[in-house]
Amino acid sequence: FFMALLIIINIIFLIINTISMPNIEFLLVFISEKRKTMKILFVLKSRFYNNMHVKSYGLVNSASHVARYLETIGCETKVVTVIDGNFIDKEIYDYKPDVVIIEALWVTGAKLKELIEIKRYKKITWIVRIHSDIGYLSAETFALKYVNDYIALDKPNLIIAPNNKELVEYLSNALHVDLEYLPNIIQYKHPHHPHRYVQSSDIMHVGCFGALRILKNQVFQALCAIKAADALNKTLHFHVTVVRGKNDENGKLNPVLENLEELFVRSKHHLIIHDWKENDEFQHLIKKMDVGLQLSYTESFNIVTADFIRNNIPILVSDAINWMPTMLRTSTTDYNKVMKDIIYLYKHRDSERLIRKMHESLNEHNLHAKRVWLDFIREIHNPRDRHRN
Repeated sequence: FFMALLIIINIIFLIINTISMPNIEFLLVFISEKRKTMKILFVLKSRFYNNMHVKSYGLVNSASHVARYLETIGCETKVVTVIDGNFIDKEIYDYKPDVVIIEALWVTGAKLKELIEIKRYKKITWIVRIHSDIGYLSAETFALKYVNDYIALDKPNLIIAPNNKELVEYLSNALHVDLEYLPNIIQYKHPHHPHRYVQSSDIMHVGCFGALRILKNQVFQALCAIKAADALNKTLHFHVTVVRGKNDENGKLNPVLENLEELFVRSKHHLIIHDWKENDEFQHLIKKMDVGLQLSYTESFNIVTADFIRNNIPILVSDAINWMPTMLRTSTTDYNKVMKDIIYLYKHRDSERLIRKMHESLNEHNLHAKRVWLDFIREIHNPRDRHRN
């Protein structure tokens, strides 16, 4: 009996050490109130580029991270992609969720109204998450029209939720409505000894991944990386990812890719173009980089930066990625500063201090984000605690 008691105590301590305190708190409340498991359905729009279905892309990965966290606090989740808004009903009917989270602005106000007003879905909480800061939203012709159309529905069970806290504050003020803040979460284990060993080489591998868009600022980053490689007497391999071909998601010639290619025509350096990869393959590609660059003009989170951190690869970012350490943030326009910062980062790419700083910043963001989601899920369980205009 005594041995059995010891085993039970050890199991309890193991569980406590595995699950964070807020999660335990929520689970105890959940169990004590004998509530049924909350089912949460994440719905995303499928992406097709040049007749190729892309299974893994930023929004899918982002939603999957949040879904995995919600499962640790007792929720049941499912992440699905659909061709368009007409296929949402089937997914909801099959899964029968309590909460539907539509990732990004792609469902029209008319379609959302139609879905919300279906009688069998009257108890569902609907959430539309916005994954772009105002820079990207302003480049999308109907982005804010979609937001205003959702607001005009005046549905108490519809929540609009950007993943950027400042955007929530300023957009709420401008549109005279209460928006919710639901940040990104990256589910990963923070390593105790995040050191990596690098080999000297005549080639400098720089990863500048993500969608090739003007606001991502890739051509500027390539120019600065070329200058840095020259100063280091290295041959630059500047890595980008594209979905097959030179066309963007609208089938038009991608100007960023065109100009990147022309930039390297007369150079000893090389532009390395990778086909868009599934997540596991992408993580493997990141591991081959010496350093990363994400000097975007505007961002709401930037999952590529988090992927570099998870793989212990140092990355230089813009101030738009404000959860990163100051020492790893730089200008989006100052050529000399960025060139010098790339050189510094390359020379210190095996620095345990730099790697640890990145992990600490991502971990701090995650702890905050998890608390926000935890409180939000509690409020959904206790609708009387929610006070909305």
